[in-house]
Amino acid sequence: MNEVDRVGRQDPAGDERLRAYSQELLVALRMRGLPGSRIAEALAEVDSHLCETGEDPREAFGPATAYADEVVAALGEADTATPFWRAALSWVSVIYAVGGALGAWLVIDGALASATGAPGAGGLPAVASSGIGVVILLALAVGLVRLTRRRDDRVLDPRSGADMAPMPRWVLPLMFTVPALILLIAVIVSLLAR
Repeated sequence: MNEVDRVGRQDPAGDERLRAYSQELLVALRMRGLPGSRIAEALAEVDSHLCETGEDPREAFGPATAYADEVVAALGEADTATPFWRAALSWVSVIYAVGGALGAWLVIDGALASATGAPGAGGLPAVASSGIGVVILLALAVGLVRLTRRRDDRVLDPRSGADMAPMPRWVLPLMFTVPALILLIAVIVSLLAR
């Protein structure tokens, strides 16, 4: 067996196993509140080890969640890391939950008001109610993108500086398309109901 065949990175199945394991490990470390720079170091170490040895990630490091616990303990971050559940219950999460519900409710209320000919929420015209709802939903989408892409907590490969957890290309268009589709459906429903 030659060197290229032995190294897992040259084996397409090994590459896929490494990608899957790295993704699981990234999520597990994020859930434990580890900063992006520490996550990047852990992922680079796993990648380097597996590239050199050609081992299967699960055989070399065990399940991703168990290895994430080991990494957090070894780095001494267990006491300083913010657990995911605490971050999920932060005031920012509450703002997004309430804002999303309010925006969706205003869009739907505007569509129903337009269909029935009644005023929208708070006596607003139906179009204004839907418009305000869409603006709220778009503002939340923009804020969410900015929040998730904070420069100080990105997972950057320490060897190359490349983003190890890039946002998929479909996420951003989807975040802006959904509120636009909700508005379009609301307008169509209100026009058909007349």
